[in-house]
Amino acid sequence: MDYTKRPGKKIEKIREVKNEEKPTITIITPFYNGGKTLMETANAVFNQTYPFFEWVIVDDGSKDKESLKKLAELETMDKRIHVYHKKNEGPSLARDYAIEKSNRDTKYIFNLDCDDIPDKKMLEVLYWTLETHPEASFAYTAMINFGDKEFIWEKYLTIEQEKFENLICTSSMIKKDDLLEVGCYGIKEKSMYEDWNLWLKLIAKGKKPIRVNAPLFWYRFSNSGEFSRANKNKENAMRYVNDTADTIDEEVEVIQFPREGNKYAKVKKYNMTLPMYKDNKKKKILFLFPWMTVGGADLFNLELIKRLNKEKYEVIVLTTTPEENPLCQQFEEYAEVYDMATFLDRQDYIQFADYIIESRNINMVVVSNTPYGYYMVPYLKGKYPKIPFIDYIHSIDLNDPREAFGRCTMDVDKYLTKTYCCNNFTKNQLIKNYNKTNVETLYIGTDAKKFDPKNYDKEQLKEKYEVPQNKKIITFIARLADEKRPLMFIEIAKKLLESDKNLYFLIAGDGALKTKVQSKVDNNFKLLGMVKKTEEVYAISDITINCSSLEGLALTSYESLAMKVPNISSDVGGQAELIDDSVGGIVHYNENANKEVFNEEINDYVQNVKRVLENLDKIKGNCRKKIEKDFTLDLMAKKFEKIVNDSIAKEKDAKVTNNDYIEYELAIECLHKVYYYHCKKYIENKYDIIYANDQERKNVKWSKRKKKINRFLINHYARNEAMVIVDWLRSIKRLLKEIILSIKFLIKSIPATFKLIYKIIFK
Repeated sequence: MDYTKRPGKKIEKIREVKNEEKPTITIITPFYNGGKTLMETANAVFNQTYPFFEWVIVDDGSKDKESLKKLAELETMDKRIHVYHKKNEGPSLARDYAIEKSNRDTKYIFNLDCDDIPDKKMLEVLYWTLETHPEASFAYTAMINFGDKEFIWEKYLTIEQEKFENLICTSSMIKKDDLLEVGCYGIKEKSMYEDWNLWLKLIAKGKKPIRVNAPLFWYRFSNSGEFSRANKNKENAMRYVNDTADTIDEEVEVIQFPREGNKYAKVKKYNMTLPMYKDNKKKKILFLFPWMTVGGADLFNLELIKRLNKEKYEVIVLTTTPEENPLCQQFEEYAEVYDMATFLDRQDYIQFADYIIESRNINMVVVSNTPYGYYMVPYLKGKYPKIPFIDYIHSIDLNDPREAFGRCTMDVDKYLTKTYCCNNFTKNQLIKNYNKTNVETLYIGTDAKKFDPKNYDKEQLKEKYEVPQNKKIITFIARLADEKRPLMFIEIAKKLLESDKNLYFLIAGDGALKTKVQSKVDNNFKLLGMVKKTEEVYAISDITINCSSLEGLALTSYESLAMKVPNISSDVGGQAELIDDSVGGIVHYNENANKEVFNEEINDYVQNVKRVLENLDKIKGNCRKKIEKDFTLDLMAKKFEKIVNDSIAKEKDAKVTNNDYIEYELAIECLHKVYYYHCKKYIENKYDIIYANDQERKNVKWSKRKKKINRFLINHYARNEAMVIVDWLRSIKRLLKEIILSIKFLIKSIPATFKLIYKIIFK
């Protein structure tokens, strides 16, 4: 998290709304001498992508003249702002007063203190998650703390834990009717945990919370703020909390994301108050991606969006699959980004995509690497026939044809204006294996300005990475995963060392094979782990090796050549379209190779390395020339802009077709197991808890019982005797199974005998 990129520093230019609606949400803010931070909060409110709100600010008896002056100025800036003044009684009663003054038709109350900052999407995301989960009462997001301390507050919510520790963000959106039912905040004393007490009051009434798994709220952490004062008054403040917690006698369901949802869920329609924006004349492109991680495809997506002309194009990104998304902030610099897995169930993705297309006046949709995105296309294309839908495919794993993106693009082919892929090898796969005809290659390329050896001092970087100055450096840059074959790289390196001791080997990357890799290397190797500045690693390298078993066209190969570093690669995917003897070497990948063939493959790498080293200066000179001629990101962006313009022109006369949600609902069912896996992996890794379906929860309970029984027997020194009895019972069980099986076969053998006799004698 880059804390310098907090929202609210300025008012952003927000689209002009076409439809006028009554406020759906009332933002309530208690104000006391808060002039220093007020405008930053106000900027963030004005920047909200959901415009149908009013902002009720209650001045709780402020004494600071400058603060009151700023508050008066703010009131004149927007007709949605209403300021009230009252005597000082503390934030709890100020909030209750704001609720009392809210528009009687507003459905939700959103609490916002005058020094905190909501992300521009916060109201829209909370509104959508509450509207699509009408059984819930209030919703909140993860919290980014800034100011005196910087950290992210995001904890998995359980009602039992909430009784002892407040896990819920202070700025939540709550159904107003539910707030009124529990008497709102209702605490007259100051410096109390009034928000924590409110959550417990709602839960005690059976009101369900939603935890949105996105850090959309920026909380200004202050050692002298209201929360710190409540901590100093903890004994008294906890009196209310404990009394309310004691009234909770039932476990209330918590809705928290990501979650796999119902396997057989159907798409629902909701009666929501949604904005429609005026067209700003820019071409709007909607991208549907699975996530925003640090893989080659994700970096390509980012670099493409970054290079689009901002005067002509506007970008919205929707993601569909649970992930950490470390690149999210970088995408948000160039696009409006919604991670749907953090606030929606899968069946509602298509409705949100529909809303984005209609409200933002989308001109083109691009789908890449997300099955959910693909299976939205039939319905969305039917509703918006003049909008071109294209897809971009990075690679196809033919060992997994049912879930590969080749299968996805084939299923929705008639709705796509065109399919693009990153190399001719993948293009030919699509034609041959998936009957695609309208397919074209658009090479990825690399950032030739960033990856330029002129920008780096090789000797200094060798010192930084503690690499020998007098040796040739051969490097492996990839995830330490089976498909990338880092263990093979080590075999190649050791074979090279047999004839040349003047070599040193770098391994840059992290992954599941890290421990195995560490156990195989010696003093001739250095493991760098995950490196952010890969350009520095290329700068100290003389050759890179890519012995992967699966690629589209590797980003690392582009980068290596741009840095004048020859690349020796396996011939998988489209690698041979970029790599040849003039810039490195190509080695044939042998699938399911026996030991002899595998060793021959290693020898091929060794021979290619030796050849390149003998002609290193000449080959280095060829590398960058090849990139500058055909494979830069700037060239790619220009080609993509032409694709956008041509595709929009092509579809201008298309007609509406009648389509429903069938394909998307089938995808929800078929992909349930895969989505469950992603939810489980994400939640268990992030929160260190067990995430399980019904059967797994039963298994976990039984496992816990076994552990308790085992501890009991050990404590009584009776485990050995118990195991003898258990083994005897198991043998009896096996014997009974054999007897039952024998009886079954005996019963089946009687009619079989008569049939056999009949066939032999009478036929």
